[in-house]
Amino acid sequence: MRKTVKRTVAGLAAFLIVVSIALMFAGCASTTASAKEIDNGSMFVCVECGYYYNIVYHKDTKVMYAISDGQYNRGTVTLLVNADGTPMIWEG
Repeated sequence: MRKTVKRTVAGLAAFLIVVSIALMFAGCASTTASAKEIDNGSMFVCVECGYYYNIVYHKDTKVMYAISDGQYNRGTVTLLVNADGTPMIWEG
């Protein structure tokens, strides 16, 4: 009876170790961030689409904005500025 319990515990521990190692390596992927412009026919072009936000720029002025898409603040538009306070301009 004790051998069965020890064998079960040892098997479970080995399984958990293997799963933990697999999960650690699953998160190790080299990704290259690149701005993919999405033009949907409006006056803004989306350059980054996050889960709760979009980064867009105006087609004519190239000024960049962040637009929230969260549950409680959907549609909030924020002007993106440089360190000196001037508007960020899309250079892509």
